[in-house]
Amino acid sequence: MRRLTFIYFSATGTTQRCARIIGESMGITIERDINLACNHETDFPFYTKEDVVVVAVPVYGGRVPEKVAKTLGRLRSNGAEAVIVAVYGNRDYDDALLELRDIISSRGFSIIGAAATVAQHAIFPKVAAHRPDKKDVELLEDFAKSCRRRMEGGAPYAKIDVKGNFPYKKYGGVPLHPKGERSLCTNCGECVIKCPEGAIDSKDPCSTDKNKCISCCRCIAVCPREARKFSGIKYNIAGKLFVSANSSRKEPEFFIAG
Repeated sequence: MRRLTFIYFSATGTTQRCARIIGESMGITIERDINLACNHETDFPFYTKEDVVVVAVPVYGGRVPEKVAKTLGRLRSNGAEAVIVAVYGNRDYDDALLELRDIISSRGFSIIGAAATVAQHAIFPKVAAHRPDKKDVELLEDFAKSCRRRMEGGAPYAKIDVKGNFPYKKYGGVPLHPKGERSLCTNCGECVIKCPEGAIDSKDPCSTDKNKCISCCRCIAVCPREARKFSGIKYNIAGKLFVSANSSRKEPEFFIAG
């Protein structure tokens, strides 16, 4: 009997939602849900042929986030099946899905299907606002059912072909970082506790260590006072340019193993 595990990095909840739409539509008993944004050091079991994993990551600058890639590199399997998902904010997923395929394949998993799907951009939320939407959900559910049919076919999986280039593009980082608004912050410490990179000092939670921050926006998502945000002239100018360049709707792309 197959058992399903979710493994994803979801700072704001959109990658988690995409992963769960797919996994819950596959009709397999769910055993475990692992959000790497809560714990990069989580212990993974050895996955066997009874296991199916849905591995989902956000796209940062066209790549799998560096620390997420290292964490996924600790996975171990002997023929477990996997569905991989790259979630991006309507710009481009570049080499992220290819990189994710290479990581998961190298850990002994047989990849059934791969998806690159769109969710609301975390830094510039006007881009792909409210996605995944109804249309996205229907497409993700259909993809999940296609993966299930491929599993039931029983034939060995060929190496799945996905879009992307190797060597992967160089990640240039994000020069924008959220900070707290002192008039709203109550020093509750929620952002300090839940920042996956430890970039917020408990003694000064309105500041952000730019050398540690990966601009994942988790601090914004968890703040009960909505005190943390992006702001400033640089952010406003970058936002106008980004929205102008990336407002045309992009659709999810799917790949099924031969």
